[in-house]
Amino acid sequence: MRTLPSRKTERRLSRSQRWVRALALLILALALYNFGRAAMAWLTAVRLPDLSLTVPPAYLAGAGIAWGAAFVACAVGLFRFRPWSRRATLTAATLYEAHAWAVHLLFDASDYARQTWPRDLLLSGLLLAFVWGLLYRPGVRRLFGLPPARRAPREARVA
Repeated sequence: MRTLPSRKTERRLSRSQRWVRALALLILALALYNFGRAAMAWLTAVRLPDLSLTVPPAYLAGAGIAWGAAFVACAVGLFRFRPWSRRATLTAATLYEAHAWAVHLLFDASDYARQTWPRDLLLSGLLLAFVWGLLYRPGVRRLFGLPPARRAPREARVA
């Protein structure tokens, strides 16, 4: 009969692993947020079919489902420390913010929507800084099997 490992023999996560797991939870929260947006868009289309919107609800629902699925895949990969998940998360977070700002610039029609731009810009910057900053840390890069980022020679940095 096989015995279960005791808490003393379990391997503890390193600091880098804990940070990556925290990022995975943040990315999973983004996925759930996007699935929620997709559900709200669908409910709006069903319950208020005559409501005039600048963006079709089908587009909002499709985008929410697509981004939600992409973020779930990234979160699962990060949680399992899969090598592909680091690059996928960097790409997904960056493209997500680019898409969000394209939608803002093209479809925000009200003054209130434009008033939220400074807050949205701050949140976009914080998300990208956290994701890029964390996934480029030397310990995290080693965790995914990559060498630490190369630094320019000292002479090039001084000039």
